[in-house]
Amino acid sequence: MWIESIILPVEDDSAPYVPAPQRDRRSGLPVAMAESRKLRDAVQSFVSAHDLSDGVKWLSEPGILPLLTLHCTDFALAKLREAPNFVVGSAAPIDAYPALVGMHGPMTAEALRAAPTSHARRCV
Repeated sequence: MWIESIILPVEDDSAPYVPAPQRDRRSGLPVAMAESRKLRDAVQSFVSAHDLSDGVKWLSEPGILPLLTLHCTDFALAKLREAPNFVVGSAAPIDAYPALVGMHGPMTAEALRAAPTSHARRCV
């Protein structure tokens, strides 16, 4: 079973919070991109070093925020959570999104009406 997971770098909470002074945001963009790339490189090296390549199906590209999304197995998720330099959470099993992975045929209007969601029941 594949699980969608979210990875963030570990934050250093030893120093008290001090708000950053106002500055031009354009100067921070290269720094943010470098931090995101560094996180992705750390995750890739951890996956390679612990022989988890078969347990990771997909890893997102780095972006502006230091946040990655990956699809992995239960075992890979457990190993990634042991890593000291990033924090790993899980969203949901990929199988929970059958419409996204194409495991079933198209949903008919009758099938959608027959099984109301918990949200629809609460709103009525």
